[in-house]
Amino acid sequence: MKINTNQKSICKNPYKNYYFWEYKILNGSDLWEGYFENKSITESSKIIYTGILDNEKNIFHYGFVVYPSIYKLLGFLQHIFLPTAFFTWFDRESHGFYIPLAPYENVVSEVIDYTENIDLTLVNSMNNSYLFLNNLWLFDEELLTVGLNSFCEKFNSEWDKDNTQKLFLKVFDTPSEVFDFIKNSIGWSDFDDFIEEEISMSLDTLKFTCDNVLTEPLLNKKYIDILNTNMPILF
Repeated sequence: MKINTNQKSICKNPYKNYYFWEYKILNGSDLWEGYFENKSITESSKIIYTGILDNEKNIFHYGFVVYPSIYKLLGFLQHIFLPTAFFTWFDRESHGFYIPLAPYENVVSEVIDYTENIDLTLVNSMNNSYLFLNNLWLFDEELLTVGLNSFCEKFNSEWDKDNTQKLFLKVFDTPSEVFDFIKNSIGWSDFDDFIEEEISMSLDTLKFTCDNVLTEPLLNKKYIDILNTNMPILF
């Protein structure tokens, strides 16, 4: 099943190139959790929460990571998240979390070749997600922000349904947005004591942390680590 992406070949952004990301994989970069390229959080940064769950394969992979620009985040989604999500979902032979070391198109072709009775409707849905992301490269930052938020909503509506196998992602434009996401995701939003027990800190502390990341250097350095250490599964 060949995917045609030639219409965007004129884009010269280096983060659109798969081999930029292959190099990052091979060098053990913080792609899923932490601070990508060890960059501090700024007004240009984008925080993302991803979740990949597959009970049969014993995969419970989730966490926060910050990317220094929205275009680097777009590259992560197109060349890291989607190939990994596709492989995890459709390949039923391997077990454990695995990041394919191949472009998305190759991952799709190889998995289809050796998988019997694969659901081509779902394959096409994932392919459409890839093409949607590929079409965002020529957008400016404002339109790209709108496009990625739309992408996340549609993607989650299709893949975050089953408690035994699901995919999830959420992009945050500012650290402050993370607070409401955490509170709403845990549920029981009217019972602060329950939420505070789940996150191992008071809600006031969490809100202060989220609201002051950009102005407090120590919080800036520790923020993502605090989230990944204290937060339960949020999808």
